Amino acid sequence: MTVKELKAKCKELGLKGFWTLKKAELEKLIEENTIHLHDSEVLFTGECSGDGEWLNHRRIGATDTSVLICDNAYRNNLLDRPDKYTSPFLMFEERKGRYKKEISFNSQVAMDFGHYAEDFIIAHLPALFEKEFNIKIQETLKGNQVVANKNYPLWSCTPDSWIKIEGEWYPVELKTGNSYTAYEWEREEVPNKYFAQVQQQLAVLGKTKGFLVGFVDNRFTRVYEIERDDKLITQAYEITKRFQYCLDNDIAPELNGCEAECEYLKAEFQGFGNKYEKVPSIDIDAKKVQDYFAMEDTKKELSKETKEIEKDMKMLTCIIQNKMLEFETENLVINGSYLATWKIDARGAKRFSFKELKENQKIKEVA
Repeated sequence: MTVKELKAKCKELGLKGFWTLKKAELEKLIEENTIHLHDSEVLFTGECSGDGEWLNHRRIGATDTSVLICDNAYRNNLLDRPDKYTSPFLMFEERKGRYKKEISFNSQVAMDFGHYAEDFIIAHLPALFEKEFNIKIQETLKGNQVVANKNYPLWSCTPDSWIKIEGEWYPVELKTGNSYTAYEWEREEVPNKYFAQVQQQLAVLGKTKGFLVGFVDNRFTRVYEIERDDKLITQAYEITKRFQYCLDNDIAPELNGCEAECEYLKAEFQGFGNKYEKVPSIDIDAKKVQDYFAMEDTKKELSKETKEIEKDMKMLTCIIQNKMLEFETENLVINGSYLATWKIDARGAKRFSFKELKENQKIKEVA
């Protein structure tokens, strides 16, 4: 094939950055992207990071699915805490165009490092697998596809890399981090969110197993071989269908009180200038309110446990703050006996309070 024909083939495959390559480089690029890795449908081939074209082909991805699974586990008391950085509610808001996660400089640096470190990690996988599992890797390949599967039409995935063992290709999920995330890799068990993420990929790719590699503080911290769990995959897809139903019918998922939700609701409050003459009033399950104030008292008595208790209080706080945004009000009466208030001081600082009204201020029911 001529250089012109090779470039036309690259374009047909959806590859990027090939226009300046020489003939040998073009042939290698095409060969790498026509290897038979799986039997699933390829939606896009090319660079799958950042704000590129690949996002137009993405459905509900493996990371999104892991958030949905972990949230469901938290609501069923199988996990102590929800994910710190996102939630189904924030995923819903993002897909509706009302929310975009703010990425700090340090977070962006960490993401960029993870992206650029992939080539280094992939190059060392053969030696790593021989050391950890006494497994000989025949070939390695960087993942560069958005993949879908007709059995799970709501899902897509973008594997980080592939390894070939005894003639079969298996996906490898790569995770980088620093000392702040090292705790995730201390136990023998696969971290919950990564286990769920790999299971979704195995379902989409039609594979029986895959691998998870942790590279934290510039060293390989742990390698997991993960077998496919069809029971979890079935449950995960049902949870995904419920989330898609919310998207299709514009029904926001229930808040779970994670830190990211609290920050989002705080950012959304801009003040409403006392728009309403009458303060709106709502009823919330009395037990939730009683539990909130019981925890408030405990918080005062046990200062050492303050941070943990605050996490337990955040779910109700988020519910109230979200209602105040809906009503566009700075004051909200709850169950006729409690008052929630948002205030913005002269310096622009936002203050939220939730307290019990005095007896003579409580709203009495009129027969």
